[in-house]
Amino acid sequence: MKFIEFDHHKCDECYKCLRVCPTKAIKFTEHNRDIINSLCIKCGLCQASCPQSALTIQNDRHKIKKQIHLGRKIAVSLAPSFAAAFDDADPKKIITALRTLGVTWVEETGVAAELVSRNYEAMLETMGTENVLTTCCPSANYLVQQYYPELLDAMLPVVSPMIAHGKLLKEKYGPDCYTVFIGPCLAKKAEAEEMPYIDAVLTFNELAGWLEDEGIPYRQLPPGVFDEKATIRGMAYPMGGSLFKNDRQTPIHSGYRMIRADGIDRCKDLLETLKIGGIKNYCIEMNICSGSCINGPDMPHDGLKFFQRKDRMLDYLKAHADHRELDQLLCESSADLSFKHDFEAHVVQLKKPTKEEVNEILRKIDKFSEKDHLNCGACGYETCVSKAIAVYNEMSKPQMCLPYLRSKAESLSMALFENTPNLVCVLDHQLNILEYNPTFAKTFDMEKHSLKEVPVVAFLDGPFFSECVRLKKSIFGQRVHLETIGKVLYCNAIYTERFILGIMTDMTAVEKSRQELAAVKEKTLVACQEVINKQMRVAQEIASLLGETTAETKVNLNRLKEIVMMDEGY
Repeated sequence: MKFIEFDHHKCDECYKCLRVCPTKAIKFTEHNRDIINSLCIKCGLCQASCPQSALTIQNDRHKIKKQIHLGRKIAVSLAPSFAAAFDDADPKKIITALRTLGVTWVEETGVAAELVSRNYEAMLETMGTENVLTTCCPSANYLVQQYYPELLDAMLPVVSPMIAHGKLLKEKYGPDCYTVFIGPCLAKKAEAEEMPYIDAVLTFNELAGWLEDEGIPYRQLPPGVFDEKATIRGMAYPMGGSLFKNDRQTPIHSGYRMIRADGIDRCKDLLETLKIGGIKNYCIEMNICSGSCINGPDMPHDGLKFFQRKDRMLDYLKAHADHRELDQLLCESSADLSFKHDFEAHVVQLKKPTKEEVNEILRKIDKFSEKDHLNCGACGYETCVSKAIAVYNEMSKPQMCLPYLRSKAESLSMALFENTPNLVCVLDHQLNILEYNPTFAKTFDMEKHSLKEVPVVAFLDGPFFSECVRLKKSIFGQRVHLETIGKVLYCNAIYTERFILGIMTDMTAVEKSRQELAAVKEKTLVACQEVINKQMRVAQEIASLLGETTAETKVNLNRLKEIVMMDEGY
């Protein structure tokens, strides 16, 4: 079952989650992002480090609320690190807050942690291995089971305090009670799915959100009392309590030296050391979280800083230093319970590419020899070869390489810079040329000379660059006529805090065409006017001739009329 899911809409592929993932269990392909459950050790580092909140943890709050509404009895196992989780002077106020939510019983997980330590002590008498690993951190257990199976024999075959407490609560309050673990750890959610003793898991951050949504001001509540008192050793588990007796000084076994390894890098270093037989006679407590459980991945987001949490935890332990023994009745009732658990290997083997297959993948991102292997880690993988193996297993895409993408971007930008037909120059704020493209040099016939550090006014007389600097803003669309070279340029000056970018378009041919078109238009207009004038003259001449002939016709017709009338005797 998956406990972390991607919100694909929020993920911006910054790969920060992959960089912090100790087992590279995150799959980034062209259209998909996914957690590979079989590779994941449930440390929660990916979710805690995501700046976009694109990774979400499975939240059991709705399951618990449903059981409360159904009237079911709820028994809570509260991790000892609760004392460092919530920003209040008295951490036991959270007990009252839980009862306000509807919880029936609240016990500290330290009750069962004491029983786990007693099992450790008994088993160390007959263990017989060179080194021993305690098994209270499920994420550390997953790391051994999946990646260091040769060290399984060193693991103490005992359940974690959470599972032990779940078993104890079911025995104490009845098998029908609904058991809930609350702590800072994502791995507990996975562990609870494997055994039938814990029904739901909340993180401290999820609990804080629930209290806020319900409007329960826990800081204003009175402190509560646990239904069962834990021992000082059980309370001290977040501070290395599993390795010592109740005085927190005497080792649980005199035949081993006691050490702690916290943080994923230290844990992996330790396991590699054990793998080669580098140290002997150690009883080791591993915690995947740096700083152990008081620095778990899902502490309240607006909570205390690490050393504040550590200080709170020490104060809590000091205030309960007299808690040395468990209740006798509890010891008797738990005597018949078995907390034994055999850990099995869960190794997942990725496909191994040949050397040539690795090289073929690397060539796709311009890595042709070992000197091209920067091993920068920006992609999330420690080496370029590791990245290629991930690509081979379809866990990554070849282009997920920052130096490669940068090289491509720079080469594309350079190609545009070198081949654009526009004149381009980069100037400092004193208007000296810092960089220029071939078109700029060719336009001014300066291809054989370096123009760097030359004032741009030696080539462009227009004041638009100086205006750009004076006004501290970009100026666009300035027309400049350079009579010395017979060019007309349309100029743009782009202002930045570091430099001025000049982009100029040669409009000489356009201007020449425009002038030629204007001349043709002018000639056409003159010719049209001449035709109109000529037509007017012809019209006038025709009118004049028509007038003369009309007059002569009138005279002759009148004379003919008179002669006819005389002959008829009129």
